[in-house]
Amino acid sequence: MSSSTPERRAGGGGRLGLLLVAVVLLMVNLPLAHSTWLRWQLERSGVEVTARVVADTVQDGRSYVGFELPDDVAGEQLDDDDRGWTVEVTEDVREQAVAAGEIEVRVLPERPSSYSVEGEVRGSGALVVTLVADLLLLAGGLLLWRYRQRIRPELRLVAHGDVERCPPGAVLDRLEGDEYVVAGEVESIADDRVVLQVAGRRVVVELAGHHNPVGHQQSARVRGRMVG
Repeated sequence: MSSSTPERRAGGGGRLGLLLVAVVLLMVNLPLAHSTWLRWQLERSGVEVTARVVADTVQDGRSYVGFELPDDVAGEQLDDDDRGWTVEVTEDVREQAVAAGEIEVRVLPERPSSYSVEGEVRGSGALVVTLVADLLLLAGGLLLWRYRQRIRPELRLVAHGDVERCPPGAVLDRLEGDEYVVAGEVESIADDRVVLQVAGRRVVVELAGHHNPVGHQQSARVRGRMVG
């Protein structure tokens, strides 16, 4: 009778790796996706208000305007200390806002911290960092996928019977002790051995006098003792 088979499917590790990459990509892209969603909400549901200019400055060649939202923008949602915001704008917009003492702001009533100003200077740093991180993650995942055979150790199995044809699929079943049933695609064939690809892992099957009728790149199944 077969014992438990903790390595029943050799593809589980690959799926776990792909899931991990997907989770990391989601975490990296979540802030950018959230800010993009807020900008879309702002364009769709934002309201135009006239804010009072309370400060302005030019620092390192960059122009900034400080403004205070009107009392009726969010009702009682804002405390007095939360009505003021500072935004980087073009120099022309700063001069016009200072001269007029006010500036037009588009804001989400239910989320006053989400706003936009005509002439606002938006940095691309977050987008660049996110894209670079995505490329590095994808490149790393591709390298791991391509060279996974070098990372995972090669297995060796001494056959206890002839190699048989079987339906496609990767199988690495432990039957009892060192006894295994292995199935995968034939990678290479020699007189005394056959190499199987089992979900990215190479299994060298020593025929030990048994017969192999399965051709290259066909699915094969064999039972034997795992020796390494």
